[in-house]
Amino acid sequence: MAVVQKSRYDLDPQGDTILVLRRPNTNQPVWEPKDEVSKLKQKNDTRRRKFFGLDYMSETEDAHEPTPEPIAPAIESSVPNDGGEAHGDNSERNDVQFQLSSRHLALASPVFKTMLNGSWKESARSSDPSNGSAKTRAPVQNGPKWLNETSDVDGWQLSSRSKKSAKTRKPLKNGSDSSTRYELTATEWDDEVFLTLMNIIHGRNTLVPLSVDLITLVKMSVIVDYYQCQEVTQVVVGLWIDKLSDKLPTSYDRDCVIWMFVSWVFYRSEIFEKMTQLAVRTCDGGLGTINLPFPPILLTVMEQKRDHFIDEIFNILGDLCRDLCKGRRGCDFECTTMLLGSLLRGMDHNELYGACSAERAKSAVLSLRSGTWSYCDSHFSNYSRNSNYSSKHPHPCTIQALILPGIGKLWNGLDGLKLDDYNGQNKKFAKVPSSTLQH
Repeated sequence: MAVVQKSRYDLDPQGDTILVLRRPNTNQPVWEPKDEVSKLKQKNDTRRRKFFGLDYMSETEDAHEPTPEPIAPAIESSVPNDGGEAHGDNSERNDVQFQLSSRHLALASPVFKTMLNGSWKESARSSDPSNGSAKTRAPVQNGPKWLNETSDVDGWQLSSRSKKSAKTRKPLKNGSDSSTRYELTATEWDDEVFLTLMNIIHGRNTLVPLSVDLITLVKMSVIVDYYQCQEVTQVVVGLWIDKLSDKLPTSYDRDCVIWMFVSWVFYRSEIFEKMTQLAVRTCDGGLGTINLPFPPILLTVMEQKRDHFIDEIFNILGDLCRDLCKGRRGCDFECTTMLLGSLLRGMDHNELYGACSAERAKSAVLSLRSGTWSYCDSHFSNYSRNSNYSSKHPHPCTIQALILPGIGKLWNGLDGLKLDDYNGQNKKFAKVPSSTLQH
């Protein structure tokens, strides 16, 4: 999105509102991988001992291995950034001003409407000598931690969520005249994306791009989520989503996290379910640190679904082990004995204990070998060396044949999250149509 960098934009030359964007383009990564492999492996070893009664440890393991800590998504409460004077004069020189219409802002966003009523610190009437000392908006409970410093992952950075400064806002040095009734502040948004949002709100459609890249899309989604202006942006952003959604990721990574958040904000239920299913099935070693304002319950549920799937795999194997011991599976004593031995031997060396994703756990358990064995058929006991018949027939019972139906059913039932199940309590977001284009 090529926009000439400026320090002031007059979207409405007669507008009664000046919004100052402080410290624009303060960036941070949207997602950082987090190594939880060791904890997950400890969990798997606990599962092995629990479901199989294998209290022994292999020679390479510590018999006094500590109990694994519970694994939870890396989400922390949102903390406002009180850095008003830390940036000194540089911050002031980088400020970007927008002359806007309070009427357009209030109609587009309930958040702007509240700010214009003076109940938030980001706003103050131009004539108010306190100039911004109103009470602060309460931070989002259990939201993500938005880092203050600039970070980078894979060469890409994300403008962090707007944070409220506890310092009293200084009067505007320019652009403030008798027509200015409101003075608003925002911090750290990407100035180009924020300008695009203001153009959409003010109906300046010729200045709004018809397509963007995925990074711009998620930046816009974060700002739209903050100001709760899905309705006014759904048509334009819907065009962007439709043009990008034919290249959805196929494994859990940064792009998967982006699409989960975009589909959450703009109510794209099909994409949301696909991406959350992808995360549940292929996430290896924890969901990582997600610096997007997801409701924590979503990430917790995804972790729980993955853990439940692996638990159920061990349950299936544990049930098979007990059934073989009791003679409830297999065709005779010899059969159950061979299968039980193969199962216990295979489980002690199988990669299932190192599997930290649902997909890897499924592949590991389906790789269990039964060994090749057979009966000597008495019908051929006196066979001739020159006979075309063999006296050995491979036995048909295998571990794979016994567990495949249960594992297949379990895998097919490992779905993503339903948007309606987690989006209905407060009805925060309008239900946006799944497509704004007629194909």
